[in-house]
Amino acid sequence: MKHKSFRWIPAVLLAALLAGCGAKTAASARPAGSRELKSTPPDSMHATAAITEQYTLEKVVRAENGGKVRLNIHLPRLESDSADAARINAEIARLYEYDVQEYVDCPAAADPDVWDICIEMNWNASWYGDCVSLVVSSCYGGTDAPFHNGWCFDFESGNQLTATQLLQRTGADPAALEEALYRDVKRRDELDRQTACERGLLPPGSLKEGNTAWWATLDELPLSFDETGNVTFFVRRFSASREEYENDAPTIPLDAQPLPQDWEQQVLAEWMAVTAVTQGESYAPADRNESFTLRLEKAEITGTVTVSFIRETYVSPQIQSAAETRTGELNAGAVTGWDGEKSQDWNLTSLSEDGRSRWTISMMEDGSLLMRSTGSKKGSTVWYLFRRTTAWDDIGYTAIPRRLWGTYRAGDESANGIRWMTFLPDGSCCMSVEWDGWNGILTGTAEGTQGRTEDGTELHFTLTDPNGKPCEFWAILLNDDGSPSGCSLKYRAGEQLFDRDTRPAYWKNDSPDLTLEP
Repeated sequence: MKHKSFRWIPAVLLAALLAGCGAKTAASARPAGSRELKSTPPDSMHATAAITEQYTLEKVVRAENGGKVRLNIHLPRLESDSADAARINAEIARLYEYDVQEYVDCPAAADPDVWDICIEMNWNASWYGDCVSLVVSSCYGGTDAPFHNGWCFDFESGNQLTATQLLQRTGADPAALEEALYRDVKRRDELDRQTACERGLLPPGSLKEGNTAWWATLDELPLSFDETGNVTFFVRRFSASREEYENDAPTIPLDAQPLPQDWEQQVLAEWMAVTAVTQGESYAPADRNESFTLRLEKAEITGTVTVSFIRETYVSPQIQSAAETRTGELNAGAVTGWDGEKSQDWNLTSLSEDGRSRWTISMMEDGSLLMRSTGSKKGSTVWYLFRRTTAWDDIGYTAIPRRLWGTYRAGDESANGIRWMTFLPDGSCCMSVEWDGWNGILTGTAEGTQGRTEDGTELHFTLTDPNGKPCEFWAILLNDDGSPSGCSLKYRAGEQLFDRDTRPAYWKNDSPDLTLEP
C-alpha cells in the first residue's frame, strides 16, 4: 500500500515568558502543498501561518487561598474563516476559560521558581498535505497522566474531519489500525492487571475483566503522525496496579493490515530451520549436524505468544541441547529479510530478560517463518528460515528423518551386539559394536533408500569397519514401545535381525536442557 508523506510540527512554537496573560502568536506553518518528508524548524516558519496561539501564558501566581500556581499555557488557534474552524477554536478556548481564567489576574509570586501546583496546556500538530491533526494536552498538577483532546481539520475545504476520514486520506485501513490498537492496549492492560493480581490489588481470575477498549470508534481518540509513516493514538486507561489513570500511546505503521483469520492455525506450531545466515554466510544447519527448532504457543495475555527456541548439536553419542523461552508481543508491521524480501504485515518481537537480545519473527508469503536474532555485539545478527517440523518427518525430505536424529543406547548394555547407534542430520551414521571376539566403531552414510512399514520408518545404510570392510545394515524406527523417548529401534546386521523380541529396546539418549547464550 502506498502512502503520502507527513510533516511534523513541534508542539510549542513560542516560549515567551510573560508577566501577564497577553497573547502573542506563534506561527505553525502547514506544508504549502508539499507532501514530501521534511521537517520545518520553528525559526523558519513562513508568513502564511496556518496555526497561531490564541493563549500564551507562562508565569507563577499567588492564588486567593495563598497557594502558588505555575501556569504554562500554550493553546492553538486555527487561522481559517470557516465555521468549523471557529467552532474548534471555541472548544479549545473553553479549556482556558474553565481552568485558567481565574488565575490570570492573580498577582505574580515573589519567587517564580517555587510553586505548589502546575497547570500546563500544550499542543502539537502533524500534517498531511493541507490536513492537520491537532492534539492539545492538559495537566492539572496531580499525579495522573495528562488529558488529550484532538481535532482533525482540512484547511483547503475549511471542514473538520473525523480521525477515520483523515486516516483514509492517507491510504490507511482504519479497521486494521483499530484491530492492532485494541490488541496493543488490551495487552498492556492485562499485563498491568496481572501485576495487580500478584500484589493482591485484584482478585485472582480477573485478568480479562478490564474495560480497555472504551472507545466506540477511532474518531474518539486523538492521533498524531510521524515522518516515518506511523500513527500514534492517545488512549487514557486506569492502571489497576498503580491505582491511577495513565496514557497509552501505541505507535502503529499506517500500512498495517488485518491479521489473517486463521493466523493461529498458520503460526502456532513447531518449526525447524532449513537455512541460517550469519555474517553474510548462508548454510543448512543439518549439513553441520545442527538443528534449530522454534515452538510458538498461545499465551494467556492477549496479543502475546510463548516463543521457545531450541538449539541442538548432534554428536556421538549424545545430543547437546540448549533452549530458551520468551514471551513474544504481536505487532503490526512487516520484516525485511537479509535478501530484501518482505514478510507478511505482522511480527512477533521478544526480548531476553536482560534486554540485550531480540528475536523478531514473521511469516513469508510462501508460508515459511523468518526470524532475526540480534544481540548486543556488532555482527551478532543471525537470520533463520523455518519450515514446519512435520515436513522434516516426511520420507525423502532429508537423508534421515528428523525423528531419528540422535543416539540410541541399548537397554541392556551388558549384552553383545550394537551398544549404541547415532544418526546425524547430514545422513551419516556411526555405532559401537561388540561381538564375540570383535569390537569397534562402524561408520557410514544413509543410502537414501527409505520406506514406511507398519512398525515405523525404514532406512538403509552402507557401513564400514575401521579397516574399510563393508557391512550391510538397516534400521526401523518403532512408533511406540513404551520407552521414555516414545520410540526405539530394531535393526538387521548382516543376516541377523534384532528387534524388541530378541534384543532389549534402544532408547533415545537426549541430554538435559542447557541455557541458551544470546
